[in-house]
Amino acid sequence: MKLDQSNIKPDDKELAISVRNHLRSGLFVIGNPALGLKKTLAQLEEKKNGAVHDVTDWLVDDVELNTQISLTKAGIDGETMLCDYLSTLLKYDDKLEGIVAFASLSYEQDNNTLDYIPDTDVLLVYGRHVLILDAKNIKVKPNQELAIEGQSIIETAKGKEILEVHSSVPIWERVFNKANIQIDSIDGMVCIVGKTPITIVRDEMWEHSTTKPIHIAELRSVLHEWVSGKDNTLRLDILTEVAKAQIKEEKTLGLNLDAMKKELGI
Repeated sequence: MKLDQSNIKPDDKELAISVRNHLRSGLFVIGNPALGLKKTLAQLEEKKNGAVHDVTDWLVDDVELNTQISLTKAGIDGETMLCDYLSTLLKYDDKLEGIVAFASLSYEQDNNTLDYIPDTDVLLVYGRHVLILDAKNIKVKPNQELAIEGQSIIETAKGKEILEVHSSVPIWERVFNKANIQIDSIDGMVCIVGKTPITIVRDEMWEHSTTKPIHIAELRSVLHEWVSGKDNTLRLDILTEVAKAQIKEEKTLGLNLDAMKKELGI
């Protein structure tokens, strides 16, 4: 697989080395799944036990704390299931060679305003193409038909909203534009995890949405369609820019950079 190591900024060299060595080790899902939600869960449980903490801004004041904890645990399970399945697909499916997945991303702007990505579950990079996956671990009925309508996923039989969704595609477009990185396409999907079979309406609204609902059972075929006809050259500048946004305690991806600094000639 070809790796393009050009256009790395001097300040990004160490992180680029870390990303490159992750790829060389055969790890194509980088990061700790659901790390943002795990931190939220820790805050909630501390709050339940009487500790004083500010809880992340997605929480709704009128929802009981135990319900918030249950929803957060379900979210953690959903993101973990998605990343586990992705890891298997990328390891064993040759047609998907070249996809690199990043788990648990959050990107604040320099001015520290509310223009940020609260928690991008998974971001896939394939050459100069980006696909954002938002995992949703929700209860559905067998063979339930769902459709996208604006910022809502609805149950078509009753026309009832079952999930509100928000796209982070515009924000990631600005991230790459600000970094002067060329992206040929960027799209977003909401991946409903779980074993219960459902039907997704793929109408014109679905085609033009950046929060397209899909079921995890169809993820493999969706990814086959996504990569078809595209150049799979790994672009280290793109991968490094995404890695900057990973939620983590450390400033790097956790590898021993001192032993690697002389390896990469950029």
